[in-house]
Amino acid sequence: MALITFPTFFDSACYLQIPLFLILLPALFSSSSAAEISYDDHCSSIVPQSIATSLRFGSAFSISNGFFSGGGDLFRSDSDLNGSSSFQFHSTYLYKTRSPGTYQVAGTLSFHDSIQTPLTFHAFGFWSESSGKLCTVGDGGFHRPEPQHLGETIYLSAVLKLDFPKTSTITSSLVSGSLQSLDPAGSPNHFDPIWLSAYAQNGYDYTMIPQANSSCSPRRFEEESLGFDPVWTCYALYSHIHGRTYRLGGSLGFSSRYMAFFNMICQRDGLLHLSIGFSNVSSRYENIASGISLVGEGYWDRSRNQLCLLACRILKGRNSKANYSVGDCTIGLSLWVPATMTLQSRSNIVGRIWSNKNTNDVGYFSTISFQSLGSHMNTIAGPIKYKYTAVESVRSSCRVSGGAMRGMRRYPNGRSRGDLGFSISLKDDGGGRGWGQARVLSIGDTYYGDGDTAMAPAESSASAADLVEMDDGHDSMIRNVSYVIDYKFISVPSDEVLEIAAEGIYDAASGTLCMQGCRFLDSIDCEILIKIQLRPLDPKAGEDICGTICSTRNKRDSLYFHPIEVSSDSMYESEAVDSMWRMDVEIVMALVSLTLSCICIRSQILHAKKHLDDALPSMSISMLVLLVLGYMIPSVLNFEALFVNPKRQNVLLRSGGWIEVNETIVRVMSTVAFFLSFRLLQVAWSLGSPEKSKAQRTALMVCLPLYVAVVLLVWLLQLQGWEELISYAGLVLDGFLLPQIILNICRNSRGNTLTAFFYLGITTTRAMPHLYDLYRARRYVPHFSSSYIYASGDGNYYSSIWDLIAPCQGFAFAVIVYVQQRYGGGCVLPVRSLLSWLSKGSPVISQ
Repeated sequence: MALITFPTFFDSACYLQIPLFLILLPALFSSSSAAEISYDDHCSSIVPQSIATSLRFGSAFSISNGFFSGGGDLFRSDSDLNGSSSFQFHSTYLYKTRSPGTYQVAGTLSFHDSIQTPLTFHAFGFWSESSGKLCTVGDGGFHRPEPQHLGETIYLSAVLKLDFPKTSTITSSLVSGSLQSLDPAGSPNHFDPIWLSAYAQNGYDYTMIPQANSSCSPRRFEEESLGFDPVWTCYALYSHIHGRTYRLGGSLGFSSRYMAFFNMICQRDGLLHLSIGFSNVSSRYENIASGISLVGEGYWDRSRNQLCLLACRILKGRNSKANYSVGDCTIGLSLWVPATMTLQSRSNIVGRIWSNKNTNDVGYFSTISFQSLGSHMNTIAGPIKYKYTAVESVRSSCRVSGGAMRGMRRYPNGRSRGDLGFSISLKDDGGGRGWGQARVLSIGDTYYGDGDTAMAPAESSASAADLVEMDDGHDSMIRNVSYVIDYKFISVPSDEVLEIAAEGIYDAASGTLCMQGCRFLDSIDCEILIKIQLRPLDPKAGEDICGTICSTRNKRDSLYFHPIEVSSDSMYESEAVDSMWRMDVEIVMALVSLTLSCICIRSQILHAKKHLDDALPSMSISMLVLLVLGYMIPSVLNFEALFVNPKRQNVLLRSGGWIEVNETIVRVMSTVAFFLSFRLLQVAWSLGSPEKSKAQRTALMVCLPLYVAVVLLVWLLQLQGWEELISYAGLVLDGFLLPQIILNICRNSRGNTLTAFFYLGITTTRAMPHLYDLYRARRYVPHFSSSYIYASGDGNYYSSIWDLIAPCQGFAFAVIVYVQQRYGGGCVLPVRSLLSWLSKGSPVISQ
């Protein structure tokens, strides 16, 4: 809200000599024309001008996050601005003048709202310490927001008047004033007055502490509360109270559902002062000029572990929009940190607001309770206990399978918070969709909150107290659990995220989660039943977490809502650990495979250079092109998947960065294999001849229709899009020796064209991913194939059938190449007529 500082004294050590002042003064005014506007014409009656004598640097005079209204066409309508716009004033320098108690001020005044660029004024003027009056003149540039004037800049001049007291108490803690245009009415640069209001914080004198104590002392609340370490009192109060949203359970005479504390200043002795805002929307609060806000001061009572405050209403004057005052200081407030949480009381801060007036007095209101939102946060005050109050009713509403499912499917044992918490997708009967998060608050006696560290009470055993034996005699372990379910439907225009508090049981044998839920609306609705079936640890493809959130009320009840379907494909913590271990293994396998490939290709390059006349003419260019593509495409796809695949990123984040380093090494090795294969292609291509080219074209014309037919057939049968064809290109790459076999037939060549180390090694590296995929499909969860590094579906096609066919095909081709190189290319064709048919288009064969 507002942060206001000003000098209470001027130390002589801060003064600069007059010559330095005279040097700096022109530079300070060179960037602004504020000094060109006559100060005396607009401000002499408020604070007479005086001559500066010395300089004090720093932002010793500032307002942060004040509120404004008005301005006419400069901003949106006043109704839109309330609670959503702010202003700041920061001094550039401050002079002491020859007039006692008068200071020369220069600074920047900025206005911000949610839809346009800031409006900034450079101001120059004087402040009177005795009267608390500040008057400055200045100008600034402004970009007009109207579509017809978009991009047009206008220059405005104005006078700023503020009541800015040197010190403040609870009754004089407001800063108010106005910014008025100096351009004549009717001028394009003229604007309506802007009314300013802010909360004073520094130089505060506490005057209401005795009244706060007398108001709070008679109030007794039976709820157990936690205390703060005296050393950490101010820090704890600020971090637990400042800016937090509270839900009100009553009314102070105006309609508001939520409350928040702002501008809190806490002293080390436990004294503090603040402002209080109210709203019907948890994300937006009325400003201090709205007439429904409070200011207060109080202290932390260590004997009762409670904060005691006395608050006053902010009253708006009738004659001026800039006239605000503080009055009716009869509102008491107390808050504390509860030591125990339940289904219906999840807040880590609760409290009461009451009126100290008599029942018949004007302005009296009944005691109001409030509790903080975001109730599941940990507290530094001490360990919180969770008390289960709805478990028995849940057990009667839900049937658990007990030991009947034991041994059939495996589910999380319920000891890990990471396995039981998951993100959710929502769908209602009307087709509305949303998203949310189911977060574990406690398991048994172990309270987690929002922190990573469990807080289990020392007097109980978290591993035993949370287990409930089944009545049917089975040894299944049923765990008491509590959740916080945050959710939001996309179709709902409000930015507010709804919350359901839930409590119930988890059956580790069947993976069922059954809970009673409570919604906190204008009233508490606890007639909600939540049933969720967790996914097994060994799921089948497409098997996800699923469930429903249902209202048990009559359909005619105003609080009834249609059932909401819940689903989730989140990864269990244990699955993430297994996935990281598997990814490490796959990285090693990928490195071994790529290293072997590089050695094989390098050996073929050396062999080709030694046999330029024999080996190179018989090497298939089409085969080498396939190899180049085979090493290029997976590298590109894996690099892209690292940035666009959320599930893979989830696993990578859990790895602490080690997997990313190893993946980088894999990509480097893939690049090396690509360049080696490309070099082999370049060597073979460079020694081409017309006779060799005809044979190469003949082999290509035979292979190409086969490749196209296979890819189109697979695409048509699988009904996939063109983006999926890249996976099925692996079908072609697995048979990379086919062009060489056809070329051998066309040339009827024999000899050691390919080294056995080359074609057997590459065949092995193509076959091993399929054999590994067979093993992985039975050992790991296929649901998370997006994290596969070795045998990734991005670069090849994997299925239970093709994983058997591909290795057999590859090694069969390798045997054929071996036989051809030993007995001649045509030896694999028992029917010579087929050879004659091929030779019709091949002069090489006829020769």
